[in-house]
Amino acid sequence: METRYLNSARQSISQLQASCRGSILIISLWSISLLSVFSVILAYGVRQEAMLVKRLDENDKLSFILDSAPHKALIELKNALEGTVCDCLKDAWNNDPAAFKGVEIGDGVIDFFYDHIDENSGSLEARYGIVDENRKININKANNQVLERLFQLALGFNEMDSQELAASIIDWRDADSMLSIPVGSAETSYYTNSAYPYEAKNADIESLDELLLVKGITPDILEKLRNYITIYGEGKVNVNTASKTVLLALGLNKDMADRIISFRSGSDKVEGTVDDNIFETAADVPVRINEFVRLSESDLAALNTVTEFYLDTLSESFMVRCEAHLNDKKYTARLVCVMDKKGKILYWQES
Repeated sequence: METRYLNSARQSISQLQASCRGSILIISLWSISLLSVFSVILAYGVRQEAMLVKRLDENDKLSFILDSAPHKALIELKNALEGTVCDCLKDAWNNDPAAFKGVEIGDGVIDFFYDHIDENSGSLEARYGIVDENRKININKANNQVLERLFQLALGFNEMDSQELAASIIDWRDADSMLSIPVGSAETSYYTNSAYPYEAKNADIESLDELLLVKGITPDILEKLRNYITIYGEGKVNVNTASKTVLLALGLNKDMADRIISFRSGSDKVEGTVDDNIFETAADVPVRINEFVRLSESDLAALNTVTEFYLDTLSESFMVRCEAHLNDKKYTARLVCVMDKKGKILYWQES
């Protein structure tokens, strides 16, 4: 009997030991599995952290390049303007691939570029350089006639739509709360009744994007106007750099605008080349054009009027548009800024 009980006890102990060994094996396998999962998660986290650190480092390098861009542009601008009496399209700041294309800065390269429409052929081309803001119409200074003509030319608006949009801009920026035209414009009473109420600014526009708050301005309209409008300068336009659209908006007729463009283009009929003719002062415009092609008394009088009120030959602020990339070209960054001739930054936007 004792032997039977003893054998039974031994058998139970063996079963218990086997069961314990099985449980330990299962627990061990689960532990190994959990450790493997934790290892994978930890490795993924470390990898993500390393990628983040690398990306932050690349962002820092790109930011350094962009921060250096205005200094590079200012150096080239000062070199180009040395000894000049006016600013024009044949100056190196406007188009010089050797100075503005593939510029090595830090661990990357930067290109300074803009889209240029040839006034003679109408073709669009990329140019390497910077753009003067004084070739554009100051949206804070222009009267309703200039704005109306600009909207008809640049947007294809009819007379009524152009009048309404011009009035809305003037009423947005002027100090009073009176409508400049009876119907079609907008003042505070219009904006406070919108879904998200706000008031008319009644002060100068401080950024072109601010125009999106004005009645009638859409993102598409603003993009079409960007090459023709600015908020910088005292209101006069550089006749040496202004586009035909701007010259027409100022009140010149088509023949006169064509004569100015043709005179500027020189013998090769291409603007921005060494044989370009220039107007050294605004007073030279009627004189030189009359020498270039004889004007009637009425044409000369009209040109004198536009010259007196709207034209200049100097540019005081410049738009720098550039794209930077690291040497591996994997990441890029863009900058649009505006600076004056002394290098003071007036506007800055990175993307």
